[in-house]
Amino acid sequence: MSIARPLFLALTVLSTTLLLPPASAAPSSTPLRDYLVEKKAAIQAQSAQDGVPTAIHTKVTAESRSGVRRLRIGPTGTFQYLSDSGRDYAGYNLGAGSWDSLVGVLSSAIADEYLVQAAAANIPIDGLDVVFTSIPKRKSANLSYPNNLSYVAYIDSPATDAQLQALKRSVHEQSSAINLVTQAQPISRIEVEYIQTPATRDPNLPPGLRDFITQEKRPAVLAKQREAASGTPANPETLVARAHVEPHTGLRQVFIGKDGYHLQLHDSAPGLLGYGLAPTAEEHLIGVTTTCPTHIFEVQAGARNVLLDSLEVTADADLSPRFGRNVSGPARFHNIRYTARIESPASEQEILALRDAVEETCPLYNLVKDEQTLEGSIVHGAYKGS
Repeated sequence: MSIARPLFLALTVLSTTLLLPPASAAPSSTPLRDYLVEKKAAIQAQSAQDGVPTAIHTKVTAESRSGVRRLRIGPTGTFQYLSDSGRDYAGYNLGAGSWDSLVGVLSSAIADEYLVQAAAANIPIDGLDVVFTSIPKRKSANLSYPNNLSYVAYIDSPATDAQLQALKRSVHEQSSAINLVTQAQPISRIEVEYIQTPATRDPNLPPGLRDFITQEKRPAVLAKQREAASGTPANPETLVARAHVEPHTGLRQVFIGKDGYHLQLHDSAPGLLGYGLAPTAEEHLIGVTTTCPTHIFEVQAGARNVLLDSLEVTADADLSPRFGRNVSGPARFHNIRYTARIESPASEQEILALRDAVEETCPLYNLVKDEQTLEGSIVHGAYKGS
């Protein structure tokens, strides 16, 4: 979500109270080191069992008159996030956009991989923050997306510089998130499930998605097109997010944007000391690649004046296991596939043409299909920013 601040603070309090030792227990002076010892034991326990792939399912609904994208993660939608645009693009800034969320999720996924690999290699860590940045790049006349991916990991640790560099190599070799964005992925075309609706909407119904498309999104899209046609080059804004590791639990608080306006929370997988408080970064990563095509369906519908009454995009993927007796390589995403369920008075041919335009211009759909470069560096010391 951006999770609203009161809820986020409540979850943070929960993570630092209910999940910690009783108050009578003496507080540890090295809680993150202690956490990594427990993580090592969890890894060993998983390594003694058969590894089982994780099925990831995400669903995004374009919410009626507002057009805001509601992301549900998991078969029952246990975790929910809102993705929205700014007012200049007919949004209300109710949640982080897909590009900002991608950068946030990557910062969290990389932080989690540093924890796992440090635990596996017995490298003590006392503090960990990962600051991830991206400068979007135009790939064609109709497509731009986050590019120039890089991060800085701030690691407070008594380990040597050589040990931390070896840790970084392990992270880059093992991370499924890094692999997803740096290697071209074979993903499906967007399958369309289409239901035709009446051309004239029941006047007794409240305003819906077609009102958002015609009255809000289309004017905003046309204004963007006029701005682009004016020939004035737009300076891409640097995307930034910081993932902070809570030392007692390994939960990652993610601050999105330079001012940290939107907040997210990520948990570890159940077998790796997860508490079920938030999705894993891997689940949310597939989620943000679902919010993006949902938004681009709205954008292209506005540009083409195609009325939509209902829009839902789902994504499914399989994630191979990190550890297990039968595991022979690092965890990787497989079988990424998308489905768009659309209700519209437009013809089926118009809807399929709309799908084709989405595939051509959707930033994160194409980012995953393409190869990217990603650079990382380590600062040997605690994060000093605010």
